[in-house]
Amino acid sequence: MKPVAYISSRIIHLLHLDLSADTPVYIGEINIEHIKNRHPYEYEKYFPDIALIISQPDYIGINPKDSSILFVKFYHFSKDYVRVAVKPSSSKICYIKTLHCLSTCNAERYIEKGTLIPLTEIKNQV
Repeated sequence: MKPVAYISSRIIHLLHLDLSADTPVYIGEINIEHIKNRHPYEYEKYFPDIALIISQPDYIGINPKDSSILFVKFYHFSKDYVRVAVKPSSSKICYIKTLHCLSTCNAERYIEKGTLIPLTEIKNQV
């Protein structure tokens, strides 16, 4: 299986992740089918951008429920907040779980609560 993207050392540092710099991220056929079936709009429109969302997110965070790493990109043209959730395994291999849009209300609430950290505010760190 070939990596789809890599988690930058900057994001690893900012989120205090126990991962190596430039950790590869993979996606399995089951997860692709999940996205295709459960999130067809997102699959059609944003699946080709999955590496971009991980490598150049506008927001990052950790899901408090399952400790997955959240990468969110805001697309100005469509006003969509697109989230990619990546779950590290116990052996520190990272897999994409899902890709879907967040409602503007939820995205703003997560940003306000600090669950999602805007990278524009911390550009000069690391």
